[in-house]
Amino acid sequence: MSLLICTYLLYLLAALYVTVVIGQSLHHHGRPFLMACFSGQVGLADAVNHLLLVGYYLTNFALAAFLLQSNLAPLTLVDVLDLLSRKLGIVLLILGTMHAGNLLVLSLVWRRFHRIDNSGAGTA
Repeated sequence: MSLLICTYLLYLLAALYVTVVIGQSLHHHGRPFLMACFSGQVGLADAVNHLLLVGYYLTNFALAAFLLQSNLAPLTLVDVLDLLSRKLGIVLLILGTMHAGNLLVLSLVWRRFHRIDNSGAGTA
């Protein structure tokens, strides 16, 4: 088996593992945050949490597949590790940036929900 095929297989296994482990962690630990964002509305928080997980998986699997192809054929083990680290680094950097963007949007949602709650509470 060529080093390029080994690199592809290692990359796919690593991308799959990272995707599933991080996805489950975000899903599990994101629920309390979403519950707070949506003022304890369990159904809404769980629905958004599930939609975010599905979007995360779709994005990560698409990105991993897109980055699979390589114009460079590794000749040594060092080349394999270099190629793997670059590909996984790009995936993680893009997903980390997207996660930060999601947190920014959700913090704006949280502020909006709590502004409505606070302004509506005093008018009754």
